[in-house]
Amino acid sequence: MASTAGAAVPLDEKRRRRDDLLAQLREVHHWRRLVAARLDLAVAAVTAIDEPSAEALDGTAVPQGLREILGLPACDQALPEAAVLVRLRAALRDLDEHACILRESTDLATLELATLMDAERAAQRTSRRRRPSKHNTGSHLHVVTKGDE
Repeated sequence: MASTAGAAVPLDEKRRRRDDLLAQLREVHHWRRLVAARLDLAVAAVTAIDEPSAEALDGTAVPQGLREILGLPACDQALPEAAVLVRLRAALRDLDEHACILRESTDLATLELATLMDAERAAQRTSRRRRPSKHNTGSHLHVVTKGDE
């Protein structure tokens, strides 16, 4: 019969591996969002987008100096941003590919963990069936009387 402590080690290792993969995936998703946002800013920097008019149709004030707040250069000074576009798109593509691989690895680790947990539960059920209970009389039917409770 296998030792319970020995069975827990691979289970703990599988859990740790899955947790590590999930942490890596969260990190990649975070960086992907940052790169995507930076890509949006680079596109905005090279695009001649006018800022909204000072007053909206409903009479509310619209913030002024949005390009400056966002750190966007004036359109005539946007050449460096154009060079960054290609690098940002490549970085986004690479992060997407890495995230895809991590998702596949996480799915596999989850499957391995679930399989190991199922095998452990089955082994525990089998070992419980083999142990005789204190009320076991050898028959499949056991009547409980008030004194047995």
